[in-house]
Amino acid sequence: MGHERDIVEKGFEQDRLDYWAMRDELLAKYAGKWVAVHKGRVTAVADEPLSIMEQALAEDGYAYTNKVGEEDKIVIRQRRVSFRYDDSYSPTPLPRVAAVLRNFSQTKSKTVTDAIPDTGADVTCLPMDDCQDLDLFLFPFYTGVSHPFSGVRRSVTFYGARVEVDGKVYNAILEPVTERE
Repeated sequence: MGHERDIVEKGFEQDRLDYWAMRDELLAKYAGKWVAVHKGRVTAVADEPLSIMEQALAEDGYAYTNKVGEEDKIVIRQRRVSFRYDDSYSPTPLPRVAAVLRNFSQTKSKTVTDAIPDTGADVTCLPMDDCQDLDLFLFPFYTGVSHPFSGVRRSVTFYGARVEVDGKVYNAILEPVTERE
């Protein structure tokens, strides 16, 4: 693990501990809201997580984010496919688009030509090697439960990123995966 990544992971873990240390106060003030905590203070509050990503990750590229009072209820669903574009896919062809994946600070990027748009997933899965190439691990955003389409629920850290499609850049939540499915 690189020195910078080690510093970020320790800082993110401290933010997580700070969140839980102040949870009673957060519950009284922000129940049902998404809250980002960094360096012992609330840095962002919103009704949904993507709307606070910009503010939450602005200072150092990481902040612990969770939904106050519903921490154990949030499950991130993912869908993954392992086949190329196929016009005969039933019931309708599966669309593919070109996309540019970027780390949150947009200092590194990777272009993919066969991204599957809007599969109903809450998260974008990216192979571990691609995550490392993009320095994605410098932008932890949320720790929660992932529920793969055909797999077992597991606790994971999700990372803030950006995805560009047709010239428009969107905030995104990425989950590193160890295998290509």
